[in-house]
Parts: sequence; C-alpha cells; structure tokens
Amino acid sequence: MTSRPHRYRALAQALAEDLRAGRFPAGSRLPSVRQLCETHRASLATVTHALHELEDAGLIEARARQGFFARATPAPGPLPTGGVALALEARRERLMALAASRPDWLSLGHLALPPALLPLAALRRLTTQALQQDAALLGQGSVAGSEALRGQIARRAPRMGCAFAPEDLVVVQGESEALQLCLQLVARPGDVVAVASPAPLRALELMACLGLEVLEIPPQGGRQRWPAALARALRTRRVAACVIESGAGRVDGAGLDDADHQALAALLARHALPLIECDMMGELYRGAYRPRPLKAFDADDRVLYCGSFACTAGPGLGLGYVASRRYGLRLRAARAVQGELLPALADRVLARFMAGEGYERHLRRLRKQLALQLRAYEQAVLRHFPAGTRLQVGEVGYALWVELPAGLDALALLARAREQGYSFVPGAVFSTGTAFDHCLRLSARHPLDEAHRRGIEVLGALACTLASTVACVNTAVAAPCGPRRAGRERKLATVRGSETAGC
Repeated sequence: MTSRPHRYRALAQALAEDLRAGRFPAGSRLPSVRQLCETHRASLATVTHALHELEDAGLIEARARQGFFARATPAPGPLPTGGVALALEARRERLMALAASRPDWLSLGHLALPPALLPLAALRRLTTQALQQDAALLGQGSVAGSEALRGQIARRAPRMGCAFAPEDLVVVQGESEALQLCLQLVARPGDVVAVASPAPLRALELMACLGLEVLEIPPQGGRQRWPAALARALRTRRVAACVIESGAGRVDGAGLDDADHQALAALLARHALPLIECDMMGELYRGAYRPRPLKAFDADDRVLYCGSFACTAGPGLGLGYVASRRYGLRLRAARAVQGELLPALADRVLARFMAGEGYERHLRRLRKQLALQLRAYEQAVLRHFPAGTRLQVGEVGYALWVELPAGLDALALLARAREQGYSFVPGAVFSTGTAFDHCLRLSARHPLDEAHRRGIEVLGALACTLASTVACVNTAVAAPCGPRRAGRERKLATVRGSETAGC
C-alpha cells in the first residue's frame, strides 16, 4: 500500500503542475501566502514548506518584501519527491548564505570565543620564550604532532574515562581535518554514513564533498535512544560508518547517558562498525566531573575520537587530534600524504601550556564564566521569546538550542533579523531535510551586555510577531466554508483587522 504523501508535498506538486501548465507565466507573481492558505485550506507551515520545495526545484524564486515569482519552467516532468528535492544544492546554498554573518551584523549564534575569554597573556609569554630558545621553530613542522604534545593529550585521557596512549594519537590542523581524515579512512564515495541528527554542520558538508550518502537518524522520543534507532536502521541498510557529537556536546543539548554508550559500543563491536566521535567542547562542562564520551566504553576500539583546542585556546592554537589504536597507523600514513606539516611553534606552545598549572586554571575560569553567561542568555530567551518556546543546553559547551512554537519558521525569523543587523545559526543547516526548520542555535560565547541583550530582545519580538501572524492565519483558514459565504467573509475581515491592530 502506497503511503500518503505529506500535505505540503502534495500542495507543491499541484502548484508545480500549475506552473508547468502556464497558469503562472514566467516572471509573474504567485498568490500571497495568505491567499494560498485560504485557497487550499492549508496551514502557514504547509504553504511555506511547499513554496520552499518549489524554490529548491528551481520553479519559483523569492524576492525580498515582494513574494514568490514564477521562473521560466523546464521541460515537463515530476517534481522531485522524498528527500531528493530537499537535498538539492540550491537548498544547501540558500541555507549556508542565510547562516553566514557579516562584520556589520551582531552574530548571536556563532561559537568563536572573544579575546577576553582566551588565555592570550599566557600564550604570548610562552610564544616569546619558545622563540628566544629556538627561533628555528618558525621553519619547522611535524606530520602527526610532537611526542611532548601527544603526551600531554594522553595524560588527560583518564579524566574522561579513556586510556589512549601517545602512540594512539595523531595531531591535525583542527576539527575539519580530523573529520575529513576519518571519513576518508572508513568510507568511500557512495557509501552510507549514519549520522545522529541534528548533525554537526561540518560533518554534513564534508560528507557531501566526499560523495557519501547521509543517513540521518533522529533521536527517539524523550529519552533520546539513538542506539536502538541505529540498530533498526542496520537491519535494512548497509552502513559503512557512523558519526556522532559526543554526549552532551550535541548541538541540541541532547546527550547519550552511560547506558546508551554501553549499548552503542556493543552494537559497534557486533557489526564491526567504525564510528567517528566529535568531542570539541568536552572540557567545557558545568558539572562536578567531565562527562564520559563514547570512547570511554569502546573496549573493541571501533571509535575514532576527535578532539580540538579551538574552543579553549582559541583558533590560533586550534590544533585537533584523533585518538585510535586500531586506525592510528593508517591515519598517520594518510596525514603524511595528504596533510600539511603542523607548525612546530604552535605545537611547542600548546604542549607547554598544557604541562603547567595555567591551563587548568584557565579552564576552571572559562567554565565558570561561560556557565554564568549561559544562564543569563537562557533567562533572556525565556523572557522575550513567545510562549511555547523550548530550550536545550546540555551539560557542556555554551550553545543554546531553541525550538520555536509550532508553525514558526526559523529561516523566516532569520530573514527579518538580518534586516535589523542580527544573525544566528538556523537549525535547518544541521540537517538535509526540514525537521529542524523551526529551530535555531544561539551562543552564549559573549557576556550578555546591552548590545547582546538588545539582540535577544529583538529576536524575541520578531518571533512573537511571527507567532501572532501564524495564529491569525490559522484562525482565518479554520473559518468554515459553505453557502453562508458572506458570514465567512465577515469573519476573515475581522481576523485581518485584528492582525493589523497587532493580534
């Protein structure tokens, strides 16, 4: 039995047929969103998704403050269905353009820490000392990191419940190179890679560049039982590898507990399945102890554990690393062929910084400050955003995952925010589909000063306006139809008047 298509997809198909039949000539304006809601008795979310699907298929184009316009239609053919239309390059390009920020905008979603929170004085002192002792460091490099740096990284492994040794580590340029090396090692073009959804943005983009098929596996219910969902997927799909963000470091704050880690490690061993674990913010925990990553439960050594110092020491010393005994030799060989030499100066400074007491003091201060900032942002969002907004923050990091009330589109909110000089990261860029179009990521990287407080207030006001619009349109669409047309028109007129008055 054929499953019934989603309502928005059926509407997109009907509008596509109208476009190809010439009912909307090239360059002509389509009916407004409100008119389409009334004509097709559909919700605002349904109509918006249908229009986005037509835009991704290249049949229409959006013009700021004007609406949607028909493009020159291609030869007749079916509108791409399922995830195909949503995975078109046009959608990814549009999302990335929306997510990008500009110097004259105030970014409320990006994660790079401001200089005031970085240990710049200590790093400057160590850099000066290193150059005074050996100026030749500026002309030297290594393939996989010095023994001193790998030793310092391994020394911290027991704090997270792991036991990797210096020889199990390969140091890389940063998070992106770590991911790319691991993906190229465990998968080939055309392979299927299972990803915990919402997924790391860099991982999705890298997999697209490497020609890999992404199998997004969303969390299952309130307990987030991702291992069980992966097990079900493995019964019907041939998966080459998996990618997850470590524990509470997930962008949506939803982590896996120890029982989930044990179940997932056993599943990987049973299927001889490699998994890439991205843990970029594990040191920025807010509890008494650092949460244990999946690698801590990896007795079969199937996990390639990726870490980075970009979020603790800054991008200037943003070296990363991969920990894996099973794949270590192959990773080292791949990096020797593909990677650039690691700068010896950055390696030396970072190793000495980690060896002294200053690194741990810096981490303690940073954790405390980010926790204070995160609480302030949480309170501001809950104060200014519309009723029904949900927040997730997890146990580590300083990102806030915001779920807007039903019917609201974070991309529409972002478009309005950009007009007023603000930006954030829309949830849509963390998926190849539309499941997170109502979500957005904010960042508490900066103290909530007057400028950032005003930014949250503006976003909240814009979200409230969108919520009022959705409520009014839904009320209008829900008005009964039938022979008493005049009565219905009077109701719609009343609704429109309420919206104009600020409903």
